[in-house]
Order: sequence, then C-alpha cells, then structure tokens
Amino acid sequence: MPQSHRTDEYDLVLPSGFDDIVRVIDRHVADRQAGTPTGRRTSRHRLPALLLAREATADPGVMGATAATATPDDTGRAASDPALSAVVHAYQHRLVRLGSGETGHLASLAPHALVNEELLAGERPGEDDPGSDGPHVRLLDRVARQFRATMPDGSGTLRLPEFDACLSVLRADIAPGDVTDERRALRDRIYDKYAWKFGFAAEVTRLGEELGPRQWTAITKVVTTPLAWLWRWSYGLRVDRGARFRWVGAMLDEPGRSFLNSAMSLRDAHLRSRAQERAGREAPADATPAAASALYAASAVSARDEAVVRQVLLTALVHDLARAARPPIWSARRPRRRWPFVLLLPTVGGDDSPSRKLLNSFAAVAEDLGTCPLLVLGAATADLPPYAVPLPRHTIPVQGSRHLDTGSTAQAVASLLAAGAAGRPVDSVRLVPLSRVPDNGTTAERLAVQRTVRSRDRRAADWLRPVVAAVAVTALIAAGLFQALRPDPTHPRAQPPTPNPSCRHVSTGERVGITDGADHCDLAHGLYAPELRALEDTLGEQNAKVDRSKPYRTLVFFAPLSVGSASRRTVPTGFQMLRGALLAQKQVNDLTLKSQMPVRLLVANAGEYFAFGSHGGLNTTNHSGVDVAAMIVDRIHRDHIAGVIGLTQSRPESLQAAAELDAKGVTVIGTGVSGQPMVEGDSPVSYFQLSPPDARIARVMAAFARHSPQLAALTKIDPGHTAPAAVVVFDPRDHYFSADFKKRFTDAYGHDGAVYPVPYSETGNDSQTPAVAANICTLIRKTDGFVLYAGRSGVMHDLFYYLQGDKECRTHQGRVAVLAESPAPDLVLHPELMPRNYGSLSLFYSQFSVPDPQGSFAASFRQSFNASSDSDAAAGYDAVKVYFKVMNEISVTDPEFTPSAVVTFLQSTGVADFVGESGIMTIGKGHKYPADKEMDIREITADGRKRTDLTCGAVTAKADVITRWGPDGTFLCPEDD
Repeated sequence: MPQSHRTDEYDLVLPSGFDDIVRVIDRHVADRQAGTPTGRRTSRHRLPALLLAREATADPGVMGATAATATPDDTGRAASDPALSAVVHAYQHRLVRLGSGETGHLASLAPHALVNEELLAGERPGEDDPGSDGPHVRLLDRVARQFRATMPDGSGTLRLPEFDACLSVLRADIAPGDVTDERRALRDRIYDKYAWKFGFAAEVTRLGEELGPRQWTAITKVVTTPLAWLWRWSYGLRVDRGARFRWVGAMLDEPGRSFLNSAMSLRDAHLRSRAQERAGREAPADATPAAASALYAASAVSARDEAVVRQVLLTALVHDLARAARPPIWSARRPRRRWPFVLLLPTVGGDDSPSRKLLNSFAAVAEDLGTCPLLVLGAATADLPPYAVPLPRHTIPVQGSRHLDTGSTAQAVASLLAAGAAGRPVDSVRLVPLSRVPDNGTTAERLAVQRTVRSRDRRAADWLRPVVAAVAVTALIAAGLFQALRPDPTHPRAQPPTPNPSCRHVSTGERVGITDGADHCDLAHGLYAPELRALEDTLGEQNAKVDRSKPYRTLVFFAPLSVGSASRRTVPTGFQMLRGALLAQKQVNDLTLKSQMPVRLLVANAGEYFAFGSHGGLNTTNHSGVDVAAMIVDRIHRDHIAGVIGLTQSRPESLQAAAELDAKGVTVIGTGVSGQPMVEGDSPVSYFQLSPPDARIARVMAAFARHSPQLAALTKIDPGHTAPAAVVVFDPRDHYFSADFKKRFTDAYGHDGAVYPVPYSETGNDSQTPAVAANICTLIRKTDGFVLYAGRSGVMHDLFYYLQGDKECRTHQGRVAVLAESPAPDLVLHPELMPRNYGSLSLFYSQFSVPDPQGSFAASFRQSFNASSDSDAAAGYDAVKVYFKVMNEISVTDPEFTPSAVVTFLQSTGVADFVGESGIMTIGKGHKYPADKEMDIREITADGRKRTDLTCGAVTAKADVITRWGPDGTFLCPEDD
C-alpha cells in the first residue's frame, strides 16, 4: 500500500471550512452516483476533476508563510500554492483503514492511486536504452498498478485488458521488417501475454502420464494443437477487427478497422518521441541557431507524439475502469463496486510537470469518454491550467470581502459532482478555491474523528440477485423444455402469429415495407417519426373512402421515409412529395367525372439511403433478406397496382428497385431524382422522371455562377479567370449523384473559374466534418470564391454548423455564398432558419418550379397539412395527376388494364404539354424526362425570405420557352440536350 508523505492531520494546518468540502468528496468516493435516485441512474456519467487552489485575495498577514507561497493567476480568480500538496496527501489517508482480523493490514476503502513525481524522477536513474518506456508511460503504469493493489477486500481483481494490450504494444521488442511480419509479431505478443491457453488439468496430466510419456505427448498434441491454432486465429481476429479496440484507430485518425495497424502507428509515435528525447539530451549546449531551431521543431513533434501516447493509454485505462466499475447485473460484486477510482495529483505544477501533463490529457479526452468512473483530486502547485474552469460566480467573493464563503464552496462542489453523477454534461476540470484563512484546529480534529470514507461492506444479500437470476433462468428453460416436449393432444400448441410479409424490422432499427395506413404497419421511426405517422393516418382515412368493390387502381409512393436509430440526418425529402401525392389523391377522388378511375395509395419505405428498397444487382449494400421492391411486385395483382412514384434519390439501390419493377412491367415515375445514370445507359424502359437530369442542372448552375450579380456581390474574380472560384463539396463515393454532378459542373464551369474539389462523405465519420469545414474555409479565405454544394441534403446541416462556428470563415466581401443543388428541406420550407442559425452564409439553391404562393394548390396544401408548399410537394402532386390522366384514357378502351398497359401508353403516346404545379411537362414517347424543364435558382435573403434570381425553361403552356435571364434578359439560358 503506497503511503509516502505520511502526515499527521493533527499537525497539518488546513484551510478554514475544508472539512465541509471533504465530506462532499467522501460522499461521492463511497458512491460515485450519490444523490441520484436509483431508478434514474445511468451508465453514462462523468465526475469532473477537482483542482485545489487558493482564493484570489486575502488580507495581508492572514496566512503568514502559507499565504506568501500562493501565486494568483492572471484572472484574479484563484491562485496556486505548493502548500496544498500536503492536503492531497492527507486525503489519501482517508482512503485506507486498519483491516479486521489478526493480520492488521491496511485495507483500502476505494481503489486509488497517488502520483509521486519525486519517486518517478528517481526511478531507473540514467536509463537511456532504446527500450525505455519514458516517464509518461511509467507514470500511467504505476497508476494502473496502484489501482490493482488498492482494490477493496471482497471486490475482486481489477482486470485492465485494453490498457495492458496498449502497454504491451509500446513495450513490444519487434525486429524491423515486413509490415505483415511486424503485425503478426505484435499479435503473437498480445496473445502470448494475455490470452487464455489450452491445457489439461494437473490431475488429467498425471493420469495420462501413466500411459507413458510418449503416448501422452502424442495425445496432447493431437487434441490441443488444432484447438490452440483455432483459438489463436480467432483471438487475433477479435483483437484486430473487434469493436473493443476500434476507438484507437479513430483517435489516431487511422483508416480502416484494424487495431494492429493502429497499434503499429502508436508504437512508431512512441519510438519517435523516445528517440527525440535522447537526441535532445545529447545535443551540444553551443549548437548553432539553425541546429537549435531544428531541434526545437523536432521537440514539438516529439511532444505531440508523447501526448498522443499518453491520451491513448489514459483512454484505454478509463475504458477498463468503466467496465470494472459496472460488473454484469448478475455479479455479486456489482453492489460492492459503487466507488469511483480516485486519482490523486498532489503536485500539478507547470507545463513540464508529469502530473500537469496527465491532467492535460484527462481534460483532452474526458468529454469523448462518455462514462468515466475516475475522480481526480489535484493540487495546483504552480501555474493554473487555462482549461480549469472556476466555480460558479456566486461562490466567489466580491472585491473587499475577507474570504470566500466556504459553505457555498462546498455546496458548489456538491452540485458539480451531483451533475456529473447524474449524467449531465460538466466541465472536465474545475478549480476549487480554498480559503486563505487558517483553521482554528477544529477542521483537522473533525477530519481525524471521522477518520475514513464510509464504504460499503460485503453483505450476504449481495448473492441474492445472482442466485435469483440463475434460478429464474433455470426455471424458464425447464418450463420451456417441458412445454415443448410434453405431449398434449387436447391442447394443441399455439401457433405464433404470422408476421406481415410486407412490414419488416431491419438492423438499423427501422421498419421498412408497405402500408395502406390501416394495416397496423407503422413505418415511422427515428427523429421524424411523428411527421410520418401523421401522414400514415391521413393515408388510412383517404384509402378507407375508396370503394374496393368497384374498379380502382393503386399507386405506390416508394421512397426512403425514415432514418436509422443512430442517424442524425435531416428530414427525408420524400415527406413533402408524399404530402403532395396525398393531396392529389384526395382531389382526384373527389371529382365527379363521367369516367374516372379511383386512386388508392400505398406507401413503401425503402429505409435510409434506400438500403432495403432492392436486393442484389446494383444494390451491393443490402445483405439482409429484405427487398421492398419485391414486396411491391408480390402485391401487384392483389392491390391492382398501376404504377410507382417517388424514389426521390439517385442511387444504385433505387435504380435496382426500378429495374426489379420494370421486369414485372410496372411503371416508375421518379420525383426529385436528377442523377444522370438514372436516365442513361441501363435505365429501365419503364422508368420516367419529372425533374431534369444533372447535365442540365449543372449547366444552368454554372451559368448562374458565371453571371449572377447577386453571387458576384459576395465573391471576387481571381486574375486570369472570368468567374469566381468554386469550392465544390462532393462525395467521391456517391457516383450516381454527387460525384457525377461535380464532374458535370466542373466541365461546364472550369474554363471560366477555378474549381477546388473538397470531399465530404454522406456516411463518413462525423469527426471528419470539422476538418472538411476548415478546408473549405481556408479555400474561401484564399480565393474569395463560393461554395458549390454537391452533397446530399441530409448532411448539409452538419457542414453548415461548423462553417458558421468558424469566425474566420468569411470572404473579403463578408458572407460566404453557397450554391446548392440539393438543399436541406427544412431550410427551404422555413427560410427564416438560415439567417437565424447560419448568418455567415448566404444560400442559393436550385428548384424545378416555383408554385404560386397565392394559388389554389398552395392554399389547399396549407389547409391540409398546415405547411408551405414547394417544388417537391408539387412534384409528388403532379406524379399522381399524370397517372390519373393516363389511367383514365386507358380505361376507356381497356377497363381491366394491367400495369404494362401504362408502360405501353407512355412509350407510344406519352403525355404532352401537361400543365402541372411543377411546370409544363412532356414525358414519354421518347422522353424519359421533360424537355426544357423549368429550372429556377432561388436565394434566401438576409432577412429570411426567398427570392428567385434565375428562371429558365418551359413555364407557361403553349408559350415559348424562356431562354434568357438576369437584368433585362442579359444572359442566355443553357440549351437542353
């Protein structure tokens, strides 16, 4: 038991009122979640580190020599004091007591570790060998050893698998060679040191030796060799690819999931820092300025590598401590491990202090740890860390007061610890200013009387829960086996209810499939479930009014309508299109024409990213047995399906779904789909869309960027160019939309203005977004250009958040212009959000129509859904209207028509000059998408209103196509293909 710096508390001069603070700390050392009701305790909690300091001001002579040693910081809120080191040493004595029994040993009341810098500095004097760990590694190793040694009686052994593995990586003696050989050697070292080994018990071995040594050796090898090989292989695979060590690669910014690759990078960083430390010690004192500068730069890199190693080791240690502090619910040790692990830092000194460096690492990683059962108590003996946050202002005395209110300080500490214990966010490190007024002796006396932390003793009742759980599980298994095996012809076994084959739960937590709004298949899931659930209710009500005893036809709205449980993507664009389709269904069914086909509507959810909308072929991401397109095919005859609308996204998964439907003769009219591969190459013959493809959109947006006065006011043109620079944000893996659009925009714009591509993945690690934003801001400041957002709408908010947060992310003209092909839907519906949340950005975006806000469609839409209409809503509305027109014309001559009749009609006759809310359209008869489709570029102004800056294409029926735009029609519209 480490007991250095043993101090008699009766002789120690303590600050006035310090015993109140100690009682608060004692309470949370006995139970780390003290004050949190049992039913509200959460596994995710983190206690702040408490750094003891002196209050900022004191009357002269109050503390004598002790006060003279205190050094106030620049803020005037607290001061360091070397004398506080003894206070932390004194608190260590409260964590042990004289054990019961005849041995009289010191028993630990909570696992704790004390960082003794003097002992660390004197350890292994003069050691310069290449295998030296370095003080930062030895310090954490000593901390882990002390935690193991101070586990309270009856609480079991502390196991630290992650920490031990990372420490083993740093200490591995591996000969340089091929990368594969180094990986294998590293894996074998971890296996040999920590893995369970195969072998026979001693009794079996003695029995086997009676057969003869040679025979027994042969039997042993035959049995254990294949098992040991299989175990070594599986162990190495779990270590390398398992989830436990995946965080190491994320911390080191290593691609892929391999822990061994990350471990080699960690080991390289450690070896570099040790080599640089040795080089620094051996450097001549009279080095030239150039050599000194190079040495300084190398030392900075070494310090960074050392910090990375320290942070990885500390994170691994905290992960292990979190697992140890919360054993399985059936373990008898669970109620005994209520304490935190206490880390005592009596000498948190200057920047080079080992304790200060350890506290720096704790502050850096604490917020990302989630659960951290570590209570850090330190004493500021030199400069205060800049990240240490003072206590709330009401606990700090105003100018002229003698000393701070010690009672309020204890209350503030109690509030901070209670907040962390309850899982609420707290600052990583908090300053606790202690009074400069010396105690009159009662504080030390009270602490000595109340000697130790009141920890929980072992109880027989601790075994009650595991015993009850074991008995209950055994009883349930026995009852199940008895019921399954018992012959009882008079009571036939109940058959489980048959699951709905068109409504399936998937691994992301979503429910995908098809619903008519009344079949108890709730497709709503994720952040926006209430919105979809309300639309499902409307769907059920409208479908109930369709008389299915008479001829009718069903349309299927097919799109991604939910997000996964862990997803934070914005509301799917399909919601507005579904609202438009529902409004169109209601209106066409309310008509009283002489001959019309009633429309029933089904809603099919393909899941986030259209992942479960199809299976096989182009869809290489769906490894489940769920295929929503196949579900639609299965219901063609039962539901009299005439066609499908929606898709809403250009992806290989959605094109594969269209191909599966095309194979069964089902027409698909895409809405909100613009990817060029959707209408070229292997595009199904039964696929059509109401929006223009990327080729046209890219040319129009390039023309706007080249000539727009509004965009020019926010940018500058570099010498040698005729248009401002474009920072193109795109997803290089999104070949059907983002990467395709980036290429086409670059081809249309690159000869006028510089183009700087910036990759931004839709499905990548969220931690990469700040780096992407920083790259964009650097290019914007350098070029005074604009951002061409070619990414998905679902992750626009993530990027905008970090662009807005960078106060230097501005052009010389002020706000940054963003021209988006696919904007976030809520920014279009609620333009006031743009200046409110992203005031440093000015958003321009493309639309395929601008519905009249005073027209009948906008009024009906607002009345039905209490929401504003837009081009997405108009597209869903027009798709139903197009089908309604086609079905009515077909039914005149073929009342029993099949889905293939719709395909034949569109291919042979088509729909010409259809006047829709999304524009004037001619589709079919050779046109997979409307020729000269209306294109608009709209702007959200600084006061949160929308303004149309460009309109091109067919806008009015029987009228000429708009071919010019800008002030007085100055600029030509790009021609359609």
